[in-house]
Amino acid sequence: MRFHIEHTTEYVYPQPALESFSELRLRPRDSLRQKVSRHQTLIEPGVLVESHIDYFGNFVETISIPHRHQRLVVSSACDVETKPFNDALSALDLTIAEARQMYQDRRRELHDFLRPSQFIRPVPAVHELAGEFLPADAPFAASLLGLNTHLFQTLKYRPGVTDSGTDVEQFLTSREGVCQDFAHLMIAICRVAGIPARYVSGYIETDPPPAAEDGSATGTLIGAVATHAWLEVYTPTGYWVGLDPTNDMMDGERHVQIGIGRDYADVPPMKGIFKGSRAQILNVQVRMTREE
Repeated sequence: MRFHIEHTTEYVYPQPALESFSELRLRPRDSLRQKVSRHQTLIEPGVLVESHIDYFGNFVETISIPHRHQRLVVSSACDVETKPFNDALSALDLTIAEARQMYQDRRRELHDFLRPSQFIRPVPAVHELAGEFLPADAPFAASLLGLNTHLFQTLKYRPGVTDSGTDVEQFLTSREGVCQDFAHLMIAICRVAGIPARYVSGYIETDPPPAAEDGSATGTLIGAVATHAWLEVYTPTGYWVGLDPTNDMMDGERHVQIGIGRDYADVPPMKGIFKGSRAQILNVQVRMTREE
């Protein structure tokens, strides 16, 4: 599938900002399952945009505005083609204990995705869920898919009740939140069970696409108006497999990856600092259009 994606972030300062510095993670990743054919970032006021690849392999752009400005607008546009990806999870016939044993030779490279991180802590409730859904003698693939379904069925997607700083323990208190919270919780459960798991930031086609040639049509998917979030688990056979508990599915051609990390703190679309009044008004618009 081919998508054209436009992502615009606008900051308005009631009092002029004296200067600002920002990091942008807006360009989707190139991988076996997707290819970026075009990407452009425009900044207002116009400044030089520099780029680098971060520790996790994500494309990062940086901007610095050294003068007064009342408004900052970051516009990103890209064309991405997603491809079918073989299901590397369901065919695995082994237990979780056997999978953990097979991870031993790669524990150093998987270390970051097995440990607690800023938003992901192994609180007692997480240990209880891991013991219930991912016990050592349970089948690896079926248990992960069952956990994905359980979170979808027992948690409520409700924007506005959490924010970008909400951690797993806070989310478990209300059991209401957004895709970021769903992903953080499932990652925490997997890590407690000894299964490497990482956070994925990206886009999802939420609107139902046109009916297929056979008359069928896939349904509407749940996702944020800005970026979506899901997770990937590492299989003993060496593949990262995506799971989306917000929609009770594996990731597919309607998912577009931007970046990966330990949790949201590693891959926010935009973060930075500015000097001036604390007040600011933020507007974000994302448009994801499927192309023929």
